Amino acid sequence: MTKITSGLTFKQREMLERIIKLSTDSSAVALSEMTSKSIFLQSPELDVVSLDSIINIAGGSESVAICVCLIFSGEISGNILLIFPRASALKLISLILQEDVLREELDEMGVSVLGEVGNLVSSYFLSTLSDYARLDLRPSSPMVVQDMVGAIVSSAMLMLERAPEEILYVKTELSDEFDKIDGHLMLFTDEDSLGILLQAIETR
Repeated sequence: MTKITSGLTFKQREMLERIIKLSTDSSAVALSEMTSKSIFLQSPELDVVSLDSIINIAGGSESVAICVCLIFSGEISGNILLIFPRASALKLISLILQEDVLREELDEMGVSVLGEVGNLVSSYFLSTLSDYARLDLRPSSPMVVQDMVGAIVSSAMLMLERAPEEILYVKTELSDEFDKIDGHLMLFTDEDSLGILLQAIETR
C-alpha cells in the first residue's frame, strides 16, 4: 500500500473544514425538517489518518458497528462511510422516529432510516466538495451494513483499485436538545484520487 500524505496543508484543512461546515449545516436542516425537531451536526475533528488509527478510533477491529456506505465515481472515485457504534446507531433511529423506548435490534425500518440519514449527510458532503473542488462526483444509492469495524474497513478498501495507507477522516456528532450520538465520516480513495482532490482544493 502507498502512503498518500503526511498531513494537510493550512489551505487544504481550511477549505475542507469550510466544506464540512456547509454540508453538515445543510444536513442538519434536512434532518430537522424530517423529524420536526432541532437536529445539530458538529464536526470537531478533521485529518488524514492511517487505517490502523481509524479502526481504533471507530472502536477497534472487533467492535460491532453499523455503517452507511456510498460509492462515488466521476473525475475521482472512492467511497464514503458513515460509521456509528451499534448503540449509537440504534439511538439515532429512535431519535429520528421520535420513539420513547430505545431500540435493541436493527430492523427493516431502522435500515431505511439510517440509509436516509447516511444519504443526506454523504450526498451533501459530496455535493459541496464537488462545488468547491470543481470536480464531477456522482454518488450511488446508500448501503447499510452491520458488521465488525475491521471487516467494514477491509470491505471499503477492497472497492478501491489501490488500497491507501491513509484516509480523510471527520469525527461527527449528531444531537438534538437531549441526546448526543457519535459518528465517523470516512472518505476512502486511492492515492491518485486523493492527490487530485487535495490539489484541486489547494489551487481553488
